[in-house]
Amino acid sequence: MQPLNETIRIPVARPFRFVNAALLELLRRLGPDDWSRPTVHPDRDVKDLAAHLLHGSIRRVSTIRDGYRPPLPRLETFEEIVAFIQRDNREFITAMRRVSPQILVELIALYDGELLPLLEGLDPRKPGLGVVWAGELVSQSWFDVAREYTEKWHHQQQLRDATGHPPLYEPALLAPVLETFARGLPHAYRDLGRPAGTRIAISITGPVQLGWTLERQADRWSLWSGTDSRVATLITLSADDAWRLWTRGLAPEMARPRVCIEGDPADLEPLLRFVAIMA
Repeated sequence: MQPLNETIRIPVARPFRFVNAALLELLRRLGPDDWSRPTVHPDRDVKDLAAHLLHGSIRRVSTIRDGYRPPLPRLETFEEIVAFIQRDNREFITAMRRVSPQILVELIALYDGELLPLLEGLDPRKPGLGVVWAGELVSQSWFDVAREYTEKWHHQQQLRDATGHPPLYEPALLAPVLETFARGLPHAYRDLGRPAGTRIAISITGPVQLGWTLERQADRWSLWSGTDSRVATLITLSADDAWRLWTRGLAPEMARPRVCIEGDPADLEPLLRFVAIMA
């Protein structure tokens, strides 16, 4: 096994380009009725969710390319950060409801095309936006970019679910999403007290086969690649359930009976409560 710390990066440049191209192909194939189909989000239809993806790209291009950083309110807690982000998202989505799907697709093509070279040009070791759901107020840029990839992938998957299109479950596309989410597991388990040296293994099955081990240190949990037999608890779940659970597309009470656990049932609870999005 290998410790998964900030020196072990998750490369997403190639899958990012594929996912962005797949989004445009998907949106250009939608019929008039498809744009108003409901999604997993109670207050967002397909067009709203596409507008949300545009919002993310425009916001990042404004910051990276143009150096534009409007003043922000004082945000001191995780809940305040989430509330601000959700309010900002709602305002943009509401404004875009007066814009045609055709213009929306044109803007996505323009600003997704602008964004990728900007992200690829960042120094991966320099500070980037904090991946707050992983417990970081400031993250290295590679982790920030990987988080951005998970946003683009999982929202496109929600669009595919809503419109009956096949998922992007190729291992080269799905594995980086789950690997990025997994980096937040030590933070998710921070309040689970166990003796130093205790190990909890998490195994992913389905389109991708992945595994990680959490090991309790004196005052925190560390994350390691792979699993072995020297664990107190082994948790197994499907890749399809994992990404949905961690993006609030699958409720914990629905996921619990679908997860296999060998060990202390309490070791499962932090994984069920873990959310790898700002919601």
